[in-house]
Amino acid sequence: MEIELDSTRTRLLDAAGDIFADNGFTATTIQMISQRAGANIASVNYYFGSKENLYHEVLAYGRQINGEAAQYLEDLAADDEPHMALEKFIRQYLSRLLSPNRPEWYNKLIAREIAEPTSALDELIRIKIEPMRAHLSSIVRSLHGEVSEALNQQIMECIVGQCLFYYRCRHVILRLRSHQQYTEELIDEISANVTQFSLGGIAALIQSQAAQA
Repeated sequence: MEIELDSTRTRLLDAAGDIFADNGFTATTIQMISQRAGANIASVNYYFGSKENLYHEVLAYGRQINGEAAQYLEDLAADDEPHMALEKFIRQYLSRLLSPNRPEWYNKLIAREIAEPTSALDELIRIKIEPMRAHLSSIVRSLHGEVSEALNQQIMECIVGQCLFYYRCRHVILRLRSHQQYTEELIDEISANVTQFSLGGIAALIQSQAAQA
């Protein structure tokens, strides 16, 4: 969804992103958003029609300003050797999670939506999660041929879970590493480590499944 912005609409989206991320959909009020944006309450209805529509638009706005569009999948769809394709996937996913230029409210909002789902969850899965899942699934299968759907899902969950760890625990990790924020060099290092660990884990899981067959 391409969003055309004017100044009031942009202020409302930015304010709503912050407040929805901090308070959740139910606890957020239109008055809270309009006050933060420096706009009147009627402007929310004028631009979005309802709080629910505004919430959906905020998620779309977050995807747009973070570049989570077709280009991301096109970049990943290059004809890479499977090991390199996995590392590219992990590197780009970590970059989007850990980039200091990514608005903090967007990560918090996505995490809250997953933990406290609203009517937007199905759309989030369809637009954001399912395309990423489909691409990662094809990479996993290209590494070791056909594997069972259950094992394929388990492998993907392990890969994504490692990446999410570096976001969820970022404040502890950065302190332990004496960093103020994730740098490109640190993200490269983490990407290589997650890739190597994942490749070893995938091979071990597939070997274990074959031994049980």
